[in-house]
Order: sequence, then C-alpha cells, then structure tokens
Amino acid sequence: MPVCPLAERGLTESRRETCGMAQRTPKLNLKTLHRSAYGWPLRQLRIPQAHKITRGSKSVIVAVVDLGYRQHPHHKRHLWVNPSPSRGDVHGWDCADDDATLEFSGGPESDYYRDHHAFIVGEVIACAPACPVMPVRVGYGHRDSWWRGIDYAVEHGAKVLVMPHGYIPTGADGVTMQFYQGTDFAYPADNPRMRRSMEAAWDAGCLIFRGTADNRGRRVAAFDAATAAAITVGSSNPSGDAADIACSADYVEVAAPGGQGNSGNLKDHVWSTNGAGGYTACAGGCMASGFAGGVAALIWSRFPKLTNAQVRQIMCNTATLDEWDDRLGWGVLDAARAVGLQPDRIEQHLHVKRNACTLARRRGKPVLLVDVENRGVLDVLKCLVAAFTGDPGRPAAPRATMDKPVILATRQIGHAIGPVRGLHAARFEIALTEKPPAAVWLQVCTLDLRGSNAVQNVRVKMP
Repeated sequence: MPVCPLAERGLTESRRETCGMAQRTPKLNLKTLHRSAYGWPLRQLRIPQAHKITRGSKSVIVAVVDLGYRQHPHHKRHLWVNPSPSRGDVHGWDCADDDATLEFSGGPESDYYRDHHAFIVGEVIACAPACPVMPVRVGYGHRDSWWRGIDYAVEHGAKVLVMPHGYIPTGADGVTMQFYQGTDFAYPADNPRMRRSMEAAWDAGCLIFRGTADNRGRRVAAFDAATAAAITVGSSNPSGDAADIACSADYVEVAAPGGQGNSGNLKDHVWSTNGAGGYTACAGGCMASGFAGGVAALIWSRFPKLTNAQVRQIMCNTATLDEWDDRLGWGVLDAARAVGLQPDRIEQHLHVKRNACTLARRRGKPVLLVDVENRGVLDVLKCLVAAFTGDPGRPAAPRATMDKPVILATRQIGHAIGPVRGLHAARFEIALTEKPPAAVWLQVCTLDLRGSNAVQNVRVKMP
C-alpha cells in the first residue's frame, strides 16, 4: 500500500532504463510461473502444494479494488462475470468515473495505474485460479469512489477484497493529498464513510487485505490498514525475511512476498501481469496484499462454511513464526498447511502437555506452572486451568447425599485463565491455595463464547 504510485518500485520496460536495469522481459505465464526462476513468491507461499488439494472455487469471488484495470490475455476465463449486468458491468465497475470502463484515463502515470491493477489480479489468479476475480476501480484522487468500491464488491458477492492502495486524507481544497503537502499518514477525518464501508464488509462476512503502509521500510501507522476490519500484510523477500521495503507497525498480522525493492536483481522482485499484455516486476506492500487475498480464497474454497474470523485465525496460526514480529506479523503465509488441515483440527482442542508441569514458589507460596497446548487451529481467548486435589470429573464420596453430605473432599486449590493460540502452546501460572498432594488433577476447558464443550481432566504427579 504505497503512499503514492511513485513509491511502488514498478519496473516496466520504460522504467528499467531509468533504473539502470534495461533487460528483456522474460516470457512468462501465470500457469507455469511457479516453475520459473521468477516464481519464488508462489513457492514461498507453497501454492503448488496447496493446488494438489484445491485450486479454488467459483463460489469464492475475489474483488481487487485498485486504480484502474486493463484486461490481459492470461486473465481470460478468470474474471468474474456478473449474472445480472444492469449497467454494462460485466466484469466489475469503475467507481471513479461511474461507468464500466474500469480503465484509468489521463495523467502521466496512466500506464502505472493500469499495470498495477492488472498486476494484482494476476497474483490472485496465480494463487487461486478457480476463483473469479472482480476488478473494481476506485482511482487515486477520488474520495467517494473508495467506499463505493467496497460497497459494490460486497453487494455483488465478493468474499475477499484486496485493496492494495490506501486512502490518504486531502488538504483544504478537498483534492490534494496531505502527503504531498508535507503531512504524514493521519486519520482520514475527511472520509468517514470509508471506515463504515470497511466495517460493513466485515459484518457481511468478508475479508479485506491491505499492505502495512508505504514502502519506505520505516515505522509508521496507516489508519485504513490498521482498522480492525482489515488484515494487514507485511512484505517478505526471497529468503522469507522482512523485505527492505517492509514497514514496522503494531497491527501487522501476516506476511506474503513483496519483493526486495533495492535489489538490482529482477529475480528478487515480484513478477505478474501488466496492463499491456505482458509481464512486469514490482516490489511493494501492494504485492503482499494480493498474494494474501489469493491464499484466503484457497482456504475458503477448501472450507466454505468457515466465518471470516475463522479464516483469519487459520491464516495467522498456520503462518511460519511462533512469535509475533512487527514487520512480518505471525510470519509468511503457508497455503499448503492451511488448506491441508483436517476438518477435525478446525476447532479449539485444549490439552495439558505431558511432563510440562513444574512446582515453583513465588514470594514463599507454591505455584504450579502448566503448559497447555491447543491442538486445534482456532484460538482460545479464555482458557481455564483449574487444579484439584482429586478427580473433578467424578464424586469424591459416591454414597454421600444432601442429607448426609461430604464437603470438599476433592478441593479446587487454584486456577488461572489466559489465551492459547491455535496450534500453539501457552504457559499458565497457578497460585496454589495450599500445599499440593503428591499428584494433582488439572481440568482444562475454554470459556469462550460458542467455544468447544470439550473438557480434559488429567492427573499429574508433582515433580
């Protein structure tokens, strides 16, 4: 999501002369790109392995909401077809010019605009070739076209929205972007409708993908990427590390290939279709958002009954990192791992890890340290771990009655509550109310709304 078109490192044939990289454009095809020297992004995301399980579904429509689209021969049969075109909007709509042309017109950067939209469409097709792609044009300097583009995509059935570029607040004239007037990213108070449209898209069950911010490799926050309605995608390089153009932000969730912007080797960039019928190399956060949208489409095609929140969790929890990073989030997406999940793993599944209980002391009092793993892919926000002196799953005195009760023969002697990420483990510290016996029983369950009903009762010998 660059601050302006010139911030994206696009390397069309005309730009290579300026960059000192004049090279012949390689002959590429989306169908075989993953096998070429330029297809590292698809291999990094493990798209070829994912395609052995699913190549997408016609029911999962991906809208690419961008600057201006020009058709490419390798996009044929991949574009969304409107079943009821009332205004000539066969494949999408131009919300800037309010017509069906989709193309940007005017200005010295028109080729860039066209290349960019076609580029992202090509990325989605390479990832999820069976999913229809809906081009929606919002232009760049049109305030209302942004929320109109989101609304159009949602109203016409898109489940995934890729929005590579970001809206930038305008100055007093309502036209010139503040960024060009010296002011960095700020809350877009001049366009409140856009935020509401993004939230409405989420409420409708959609996913929106954005890049982190600009492509300057700095620490910065951009509102429309940071909002809870969007999934923010960091940028990786061919090694799987943070790219040189990747920004640092506290809201990055996952990462996808964005390319090494300052590399003189074109193979370190991302290649996809351009607006002139050929292929172009680019590096930027926009590229990462396109790939992420394609991976989401594959997951939804494999598991069509999932909610948008569940798809979001699967993407984060099957990514490559165990610890969160301010440039890569939870790591580079792993499409094969995500679509390869068994259906019984798409749940919350809490277990106490074996041999993972330790008795310690805090301020002179006994504390039980317990490691709990979530074998399901869905997060547990509130996991309860309670310690007992006996088995909490059965009566301690079976013959006792309410008239002749036996009270607290099996006692709860401590508990702790905390989150456990899907497919990961967390450590709980239970402050004990008394000295534990030689063996304690632990009861583990989720307290989440609509969480799993499963409960584990396990006996643990004290170390």
